[in-house]
Amino acid sequence: MGNIVDSGEVTVKMVTPEESIVVTLARLEERVAHMHSDMNEMKSDITQLRATANRWKGAFIVLLGVGGAIGVLLNLFVGWMK
Repeated sequence: MGNIVDSGEVTVKMVTPEESIVVTLARLEERVAHMHSDMNEMKSDITQLRATANRWKGAFIVLLGVGGAIGVLLNLFVGWMK
């Protein structure tokens, strides 16, 4: 038995087990379709994140080399000042 609220009035409707199964299956199908669209969206987001990470990987190596070179030069400069 299910309660249905319609414009402030509560009406009682008898739900057969077959109707209950059909309604449950419809809800599950809707949830699966929604999850499928969410998964596709997450897949595209992950693809974009990987592309960004691959672009910055080379820049990180260059910045690390430049930082190391600057560190060596500063070390030599400080050594000369003593």
